[in-house]
Amino acid sequence: MSLYIGHINLAESFNGAGEHFVGLLEALQQHAMQQYVLVRNIALAKRLDLIVNITVGPIVRSPITAYCLMPEVDVVHIHDRSGWPAGLLLTLTKSIPFVLTRQVSLATGKNPLNQAAYNRASGFIDENQIAVDEHLQLYRRAADSLEFP
Repeated sequence: MSLYIGHINLAESFNGAGEHFVGLLEALQQHAMQQYVLVRNIALAKRLDLIVNITVGPIVRSPITAYCLMPEVDVVHIHDRSGWPAGLLLTLTKSIPFVLTRQVSLATGKNPLNQAAYNRASGFIDENQIAVDEHLQLYRRAADSLEFP
């Protein structure tokens, strides 16, 4: 089953995590997944634009803009904590499930939006998890699930 996967990455820098992000998208592309990507970093957007069959949307600087520009996809993967509100909005208004990259060093804190997004997420991928098959299993479970956990 092919999925249409949306990605939101609002990280400002393109560092080791950015390289991991590129590697994931390339691996998903090898599995014939259609992908739509919204990023904040211009250099990252240019790098991703070179990958065949990945649509890179306009540069976004806020989760609200990311929410507004995300097309109808099967599942959205939010790659950094600043994008969590976009996932929450996509789920609540468009019934698009989302998964979060869980950064072990960061808790949800007291921010009610982050807490709500964390509680409504259809799944979590640890920041060091690199096996694309595990990502695909989680995406499929999220896309097949219409209920919140």
